[in-house]
Amino acid sequence: MYKKTLFILFVFVVGCDSSSTVYKPVSSGNIHSVSVVIENNLWKQSPGKELQKVFSSEFLGLPQQEPMFTLNQIPPSIFTDFTRESRNIIVVSKSSKDSAFIHTNKFASPQKILYINGKTNKSLVEQINKISKRATFVFKNNEIKEKQKRIRNSTSKTKELDSIGVNLTMSSGYKLFKKGNSNKFWFQRETKKGSVNILVYTLPLFEKNPDLDRIIFLRDSIGKVFVPGRNKDSYLITEEAYRPYFFKTKVNSLNAFETRGTWEVVNDYMAGPFLNYYIKDKKNNRTLVVEGFVFSPSVRKREYLIEIEAIIRSLKIL
Repeated sequence: MYKKTLFILFVFVVGCDSSSTVYKPVSSGNIHSVSVVIENNLWKQSPGKELQKVFSSEFLGLPQQEPMFTLNQIPPSIFTDFTRESRNIIVVSKSSKDSAFIHTNKFASPQKILYINGKTNKSLVEQINKISKRATFVFKNNEIKEKQKRIRNSTSKTKELDSIGVNLTMSSGYKLFKKGNSNKFWFQRETKKGSVNILVYTLPLFEKNPDLDRIIFLRDSIGKVFVPGRNKDSYLITEEAYRPYFFKTKVNSLNAFETRGTWEVVNDYMAGPFLNYYIKDKKNNRTLVVEGFVFSPSVRKREYLIEIEAIIRSLKIL
Protein backbone atom coordinates (compact mmCIF):
# COMPACT_ATOMS: atom_id res chain seq x y z
CA MET A 1 0.00 0.00 0.00
CA TYR A 2 2.83 2.36 0.89
CA LYS A 3 4.65 1.66 -2.40
CA LYS A 4 1.45 2.16 -4.39
CA THR A 5 0.79 5.52 -2.70
CA LEU A 6 4.38 6.58 -3.27
CA PHE A 7 4.12 5.65 -6.98
CA ILE A 8 0.90 7.66 -7.42
CA LEU A 9 2.47 10.64 -5.66
CA PHE A 10 5.53 10.38 -7.93
CA VAL A 11 3.40 10.33 -11.09
CA PHE A 12 1.39 13.31 -9.84
CA VAL A 13 4.49 15.39 -9.06
CA VAL A 14 6.19 14.53 -12.35
CA GLY A 15 3.00 15.23 -14.27
CA CYS A 16 2.56 18.62 -12.62
CA ASP A 17 6.20 19.51 -13.18
CA SER A 18 6.03 18.46 -16.83
CA SER A 19 2.98 20.58 -17.57
CA SER A 20 4.47 23.59 -15.81
CA THR A 21 7.56 23.47 -18.00
CA VAL A 22 5.54 23.12 -21.20
CA TYR A 23 3.00 25.89 -20.66
CA LYS A 24 4.03 29.39 -21.78
CA PRO A 25 1.74 32.42 -22.10
CA VAL A 26 1.17 33.82 -25.57
CA SER A 27 3.62 36.61 -26.30
CA SER A 28 2.43 40.14 -27.00
CA GLY A 29 3.52 43.35 -28.67
CA ASN A 30 3.00 45.46 -31.75
CA ILE A 31 4.43 44.23 -35.04
CA HIS A 32 8.14 45.08 -35.42
CA SER A 33 8.47 46.32 -31.84
CA VAL A 34 11.35 45.30 -29.54
CA SER A 35 11.57 45.75 -25.77
CA VAL A 36 15.09 46.76 -24.70
CA VAL A 37 15.94 45.93 -21.08
CA ILE A 38 18.85 48.18 -20.15
CA GLU A 39 19.81 50.56 -17.34
CA ASN A 40 18.85 54.17 -18.02
CA ASN A 41 22.45 55.38 -17.97
CA LEU A 42 23.60 52.67 -20.42
CA TRP A 43 20.71 53.54 -22.74
CA LYS A 44 22.02 57.12 -22.95
CA GLN A 45 25.62 55.99 -23.43
CA SER A 46 27.38 54.18 -26.29
CA PRO A 47 25.66 50.75 -25.83
CA GLY A 48 22.20 52.31 -26.08
CA LYS A 49 23.20 54.51 -28.98
CA GLU A 50 24.61 51.51 -30.84
CA LEU A 51 21.43 49.51 -30.27
CA GLN A 52 19.39 52.37 -31.71
CA LYS A 53 21.76 52.71 -34.65
CA VAL A 54 21.49 49.00 -35.49
CA PHE A 55 17.88 48.11 -34.74
CA SER A 56 16.29 51.47 -35.57
CA SER A 57 18.12 51.71 -38.89
CA GLU A 58 16.10 52.64 -41.96
CA PHE A 59 13.39 50.26 -43.16
CA LEU A 60 14.35 49.88 -46.81
CA GLY A 61 12.12 50.90 -49.69
CA LEU A 62 9.85 53.50 -48.10
CA PRO A 63 9.32 57.01 -49.48
CA GLN A 64 9.71 58.52 -46.01
CA GLN A 65 12.19 57.23 -43.46
CA GLU A 66 10.82 54.82 -40.84
CA PRO A 67 12.79 52.58 -38.42
CA MET A 68 13.32 48.86 -38.98
CA PHE A 69 12.09 48.19 -35.42
CA THR A 70 10.37 50.37 -32.83
CA LEU A 71 12.47 50.16 -29.66
CA ASN A 72 10.92 50.49 -26.18
CA GLN A 73 13.45 50.89 -23.37
CA ILE A 74 12.68 49.21 -20.02
CA PRO A 75 14.84 49.49 -16.86
CA PRO A 76 15.75 46.02 -15.47
CA SER A 77 13.91 46.82 -12.20
CA ILE A 78 10.52 46.63 -13.94
CA PHE A 79 11.33 43.70 -16.22
CA THR A 80 8.84 41.41 -14.47
CA ASP A 81 5.48 39.75 -15.04
CA PHE A 82 3.78 40.89 -18.27
CA THR A 83 6.80 42.92 -19.46
CA ARG A 84 8.58 39.57 -19.91
CA GLU A 85 5.92 38.42 -22.35
CA SER A 86 6.99 40.68 -25.22
CA ARG A 87 7.62 38.80 -28.45
CA ASN A 88 11.04 40.39 -29.08
CA ILE A 89 13.36 41.41 -26.26
CA ILE A 90 16.95 42.62 -25.95
CA VAL A 91 18.57 42.36 -22.50
CA VAL A 92 21.81 44.31 -22.02
CA SER A 93 23.91 43.80 -18.87
CA LYS A 94 27.33 44.59 -17.49
CA SER A 95 29.03 41.26 -16.74
CA SER A 96 32.40 39.68 -15.99
CA LYS A 97 32.17 37.82 -19.31
CA ASP A 98 31.55 39.13 -22.83
CA SER A 99 28.81 37.23 -24.67
CA ALA A 100 25.85 37.55 -27.02
CA PHE A 101 23.26 34.85 -27.64
CA ILE A 102 19.58 34.37 -28.50
CA HIS A 103 17.12 32.44 -26.34
CA THR A 104 13.83 31.10 -27.71
CA ASN A 105 10.51 31.03 -25.81
CA LYS A 106 11.94 31.63 -22.33
CA PHE A 107 8.99 33.50 -20.79
CA ALA A 108 6.34 33.31 -23.54
CA SER A 109 5.72 31.85 -26.98
CA PRO A 110 6.61 32.75 -29.64
CA GLN A 111 9.48 34.77 -28.25
CA LYS A 112 13.08 35.70 -29.09
CA ILE A 113 15.36 37.21 -26.45
CA LEU A 114 18.77 38.60 -27.35
CA TYR A 115 21.14 38.66 -24.36
CA ILE A 116 24.16 40.97 -24.61
CA ASN A 117 26.76 40.93 -21.82
CA GLY A 118 30.01 42.85 -21.53
CA LYS A 119 32.60 44.02 -19.04
CA THR A 120 32.73 47.57 -20.39
CA ASN A 121 30.72 49.87 -22.63
CA LYS A 122 33.22 49.17 -25.41
CA SER A 123 32.80 45.41 -25.12
CA LEU A 124 29.00 45.77 -25.07
CA VAL A 125 29.16 47.71 -28.33
CA GLU A 126 31.44 45.03 -29.81
CA GLN A 127 28.98 42.27 -28.83
CA ILE A 128 26.08 44.24 -30.33
CA ASN A 129 27.89 44.54 -33.66
CA LYS A 130 29.01 40.92 -33.55
CA ILE A 131 25.46 39.56 -33.41
CA SER A 132 23.49 42.40 -35.04
CA LYS A 133 23.06 40.77 -38.47
CA ARG A 134 21.84 37.47 -37.06
CA ALA A 135 19.59 39.12 -34.47
CA THR A 136 17.98 41.39 -37.07
CA PHE A 137 17.20 38.34 -39.22
CA VAL A 138 15.77 36.42 -36.23
CA PHE A 139 13.56 39.30 -35.07
CA LYS A 140 12.35 40.01 -38.61
CA ASN A 141 11.53 36.35 -39.24
CA ASN A 142 9.68 36.22 -35.91
CA GLU A 143 7.55 39.19 -36.99
CA ILE A 144 6.76 37.77 -40.43
CA LYS A 145 5.48 34.59 -38.76
CA GLU A 146 3.44 36.63 -36.27
CA LYS A 147 1.90 38.70 -39.06
CA GLN A 148 1.06 35.53 -40.98
CA LYS A 149 -0.63 34.12 -37.88
CA ARG A 150 -2.75 37.26 -37.53
CA ILE A 151 -3.66 37.13 -41.22
CA ARG A 152 -4.77 33.49 -40.85
CA ASN A 153 -7.29 34.60 -38.21
CA SER A 154 -9.14 36.44 -41.01
CA THR A 155 -8.18 34.47 -44.08
CA SER A 156 -9.64 34.82 -47.55
CA LYS A 157 -9.25 31.84 -49.88
CA THR A 158 -7.55 32.97 -53.10
CA LYS A 159 -9.38 30.45 -55.29
CA GLU A 160 -8.78 32.66 -58.32
CA LEU A 161 -5.12 31.61 -58.19
CA ASP A 162 -5.98 27.89 -58.35
CA SER A 163 -5.96 28.21 -62.14
CA ILE A 164 -2.18 28.85 -62.07
CA GLY A 165 -1.50 26.41 -59.23
CA VAL A 166 -0.68 29.04 -56.61
CA ASN A 167 -1.99 29.78 -53.13
CA LEU A 168 -1.45 32.96 -51.08
CA THR A 169 -2.78 33.51 -47.57
CA MET A 170 -4.47 36.92 -47.52
CA SER A 171 -6.86 38.51 -45.06
CA SER A 172 -10.55 38.68 -45.93
CA GLY A 173 -10.17 42.37 -46.81
CA TYR A 174 -8.46 41.50 -50.08
CA LYS A 175 -10.71 41.18 -53.12
CA LEU A 176 -9.96 40.37 -56.74
CA PHE A 177 -9.82 43.86 -58.25
CA LYS A 178 -8.82 42.99 -61.79
CA LYS A 179 -8.01 39.92 -63.87
CA GLY A 180 -6.00 40.12 -67.06
CA ASN A 181 -5.54 37.14 -69.30
CA SER A 182 -5.22 33.67 -67.77
CA ASN A 183 -2.08 34.53 -65.80
CA LYS A 184 -2.49 38.09 -64.40
CA PHE A 185 -4.29 38.89 -61.14
CA TRP A 186 -4.67 42.09 -59.09
CA PHE A 187 -5.99 41.89 -55.52
CA GLN A 188 -6.77 44.99 -53.47
CA ARG A 189 -7.56 45.84 -49.85
CA GLU A 190 -9.00 49.27 -49.20
CA THR A 191 -7.62 51.32 -46.30
CA LYS A 192 -8.81 54.57 -44.74
CA LYS A 193 -6.66 56.69 -47.04
CA GLY A 194 -5.89 54.42 -49.96
CA SER A 195 -5.21 50.77 -50.68
CA VAL A 196 -2.80 47.84 -50.37
CA ASN A 197 -2.40 45.87 -53.59
CA ILE A 198 -1.07 42.44 -54.58
CA LEU A 199 -0.17 41.55 -58.17
CA VAL A 200 0.42 37.96 -59.29
CA TYR A 201 1.51 36.96 -62.79
CA THR A 202 3.61 34.36 -64.57
CA LEU A 203 6.41 34.71 -67.11
CA PRO A 204 8.52 32.25 -69.10
CA LEU A 205 11.42 30.75 -67.17
CA PHE A 206 14.77 32.27 -68.07
CA GLU A 207 17.83 30.28 -67.07
CA LYS A 208 19.88 33.43 -66.66
CA ASN A 209 19.26 35.21 -63.37
CA PRO A 210 17.79 38.71 -63.72
CA ASP A 211 19.61 41.86 -62.73
CA LEU A 212 17.91 44.96 -61.35
CA ASP A 213 17.53 46.58 -64.77
CA ARG A 214 15.69 43.49 -66.02
CA ILE A 215 13.32 43.57 -63.04
CA ILE A 216 12.57 47.26 -63.60
CA PHE A 217 11.91 46.64 -67.30
CA LEU A 218 9.52 43.75 -66.58
CA ARG A 219 7.52 45.51 -63.87
CA ASP A 220 7.25 48.71 -65.90
CA SER A 221 6.01 46.69 -68.89
CA ILE A 222 3.33 45.02 -66.76
CA GLY A 223 2.41 48.36 -65.18
CA LYS A 224 1.83 49.93 -68.58
CA VAL A 225 -0.66 47.29 -69.74
CA PHE A 226 -2.22 46.16 -66.46
CA VAL A 227 -2.04 48.93 -63.80
CA PRO A 228 -3.49 52.17 -65.19
CA GLY A 229 -3.56 55.46 -63.30
CA ARG A 230 -6.52 57.76 -62.79
CA ASN A 231 -5.88 59.88 -65.88
CA LYS A 232 -5.76 59.07 -69.57
CA ASP A 233 -2.44 57.53 -70.66
CA SER A 234 -1.30 57.16 -67.04
CA TYR A 235 0.17 53.95 -65.64
CA LEU A 236 2.41 52.61 -62.89
CA ILE A 237 6.20 52.57 -63.29
CA THR A 238 9.28 52.31 -61.06
CA GLU A 239 10.19 55.74 -59.72
CA GLU A 240 13.12 56.98 -61.76
CA ALA A 241 14.64 59.30 -59.15
CA TYR A 242 15.62 56.52 -56.71
CA ARG A 243 17.20 53.21 -57.65
CA PRO A 244 15.52 50.27 -55.86
CA TYR A 245 17.22 47.82 -53.48
CA PHE A 246 17.87 44.38 -54.96
CA PHE A 247 18.65 41.10 -53.15
CA LYS A 248 18.86 37.37 -53.75
CA THR A 249 16.55 35.43 -51.43
CA LYS A 250 14.33 32.36 -51.17
CA VAL A 251 10.56 32.06 -50.92
CA ASN A 252 9.56 28.69 -49.46
CA SER A 253 12.79 27.06 -50.73
CA LEU A 254 12.41 28.55 -54.24
CA ASN A 255 15.19 30.78 -55.55
CA ALA A 256 13.95 34.33 -55.79
CA PHE A 257 15.00 37.96 -56.25
CA GLU A 258 13.63 40.67 -54.00
CA THR A 259 13.28 44.27 -55.13
CA ARG A 260 12.24 47.11 -52.81
CA GLY A 261 11.65 50.62 -53.96
CA THR A 262 9.10 53.29 -54.80
CA TRP A 263 6.65 53.52 -57.67
CA GLU A 264 5.08 56.48 -59.42
CA VAL A 265 2.44 57.01 -62.10
CA VAL A 266 3.11 58.52 -65.51
CA ASN A 267 0.91 61.61 -66.10
CA ASP A 268 -0.45 61.61 -62.54
CA TYR A 269 0.62 62.55 -59.00
CA MET A 270 0.57 59.17 -57.30
CA ALA A 271 3.43 57.31 -55.61
CA GLY A 272 4.28 54.87 -52.86
CA PRO A 273 6.44 51.86 -51.91
CA PHE A 274 6.52 48.45 -53.58
CA LEU A 275 7.95 45.01 -52.82
CA ASN A 276 8.55 42.67 -55.76
CA TYR A 277 9.55 38.99 -55.77
CA TYR A 278 10.75 37.33 -58.98
CA ILE A 279 10.48 33.60 -58.16
CA LYS A 280 11.99 30.80 -60.27
CA ASP A 281 9.51 27.91 -60.39
CA LYS A 282 11.63 25.36 -62.25
CA LYS A 283 9.26 22.49 -61.46
CA ASN A 284 6.57 24.17 -63.59
CA ASN A 285 9.04 25.71 -66.06
CA ARG A 286 7.99 29.28 -65.33
CA THR A 287 8.72 32.43 -63.37
CA LEU A 288 6.24 33.63 -60.78
CA VAL A 289 6.15 37.34 -60.01
CA VAL A 290 4.33 38.44 -56.88
CA GLU A 291 4.36 42.12 -56.02
CA GLY A 292 2.71 44.32 -53.46
CA PHE A 293 2.40 48.09 -53.64
CA VAL A 294 0.84 50.66 -51.34
CA PHE A 295 -1.04 53.86 -52.06
CA SER A 296 -1.69 55.68 -48.80
CA PRO A 297 -0.80 59.38 -48.82
CA SER A 298 0.34 61.01 -45.56
CA VAL A 299 0.35 57.71 -43.66
CA ARG A 300 3.25 55.64 -42.34
CA LYS A 301 3.70 52.62 -44.58
CA ARG A 302 6.06 50.23 -42.77
CA GLU A 303 3.22 48.05 -41.45
CA TYR A 304 1.77 47.71 -44.95
CA LEU A 305 5.10 46.52 -46.36
CA ILE A 306 5.42 43.97 -43.56
CA GLU A 307 1.92 42.75 -44.39
CA ILE A 308 2.82 42.43 -48.06
CA GLU A 309 5.97 40.44 -47.28
CA ALA A 310 4.05 38.13 -44.94
CA ILE A 311 1.50 37.45 -47.68
CA ILE A 312 4.09 36.81 -50.39
CA ARG A 313 6.14 34.52 -48.13
CA SER A 314 3.01 32.43 -47.51
CA LEU A 315 3.14 31.36 -51.17
CA LYS A 316 2.54 27.69 -51.92
CA ILE A 317 2.77 25.91 -55.24
CA LEU A 318 -0.25 23.59 -55.51
